[in-house]
Amino acid sequence: MHDNKGQIVKTDLRDLATLPQAEEAVTYNDDELVIIDDLRDLADLSARKVSFNILAACTSGRMTLDVAGVATSVCASQIFICHSNVLLSNFMVSPDFECKVMCISDRLQRSILQAQVAIWNKSLYSQHSRIINVKTDRFGIYNELRYHWLEESSPFKHEIVVSLLRVAYLELCEMLMNDNEEGESTKEPEKMSRTDVLFHRFLDNIARRHIKKLSVAEYADELCITPKYLSTICRTVSGKSPTEWISEYVIEDIIHYLRNTDLSAKEIGDELGFPNASFFGKYVREHLGMSPNEYRRKLLDTKTQ
Repeated sequence: MHDNKGQIVKTDLRDLATLPQAEEAVTYNDDELVIIDDLRDLADLSARKVSFNILAACTSGRMTLDVAGVATSVCASQIFICHSNVLLSNFMVSPDFECKVMCISDRLQRSILQAQVAIWNKSLYSQHSRIINVKTDRFGIYNELRYHWLEESSPFKHEIVVSLLRVAYLELCEMLMNDNEEGESTKEPEKMSRTDVLFHRFLDNIARRHIKKLSVAEYADELCITPKYLSTICRTVSGKSPTEWISEYVIEDIIHYLRNTDLSAKEIGDELGFPNASFFGKYVREHLGMSPNEYRRKLLDTKTQ
């Protein structure tokens, strides 16, 4: 076994492309999704706090690691699922280890899961990660995904990849639900702790609003708790602050309008309840690194590649 221990590093999707040997290992890379054809090809498996969700399908061998301090083992014909903002450390892999990995942003994952996001959250956030046993023939969708994300000429590349990912996520949700019914893993909703219940109610309250309130205090009032307690809950369960969660949902809505409508930046800001165009532009630049119009052009350029 090879022990790969090192300094704790906070890692986001953009950082993956800079890891040693990433050019050979990473076969798809954009702002929302990174595909690693074989995790073993990455030379750097040091301790990392990842800001993205992980789906890792082990095809042979074995990997052990600590997930938020809990020892975890992943073997052949198993899928390792881990939510974002979790510390992964003490990696060890067997000589015959092979593992295909998809690293997915919170925004893209919510967009894919849609109404099933509650199933996913309830299954993951109380335990940080899950291991699912699967038949090897169920890995076929990975090969189908790989074909499409390597296809340069398709004008619908992004849409096809997202659709296939949704199929994969729905199958995983079904497996998670079956685990729940058999009492093998996650807690049933009625047995969830008060902290978990309040956290999921907070996410539901954000998601159901067409115009998302940016004030943490307003969401705390809805739950009849203080903003400080809401912050403690969010950081305990997910590792992120309430403001970060609100921003994730707001930016998701903004990207939807920029991608799928012809509304101007000002009209989108009005639709989503921003007080003026200047504040909307500043908010988008702060979170996406460019103006609304620049980001729209980027989306169009990606779609036509």
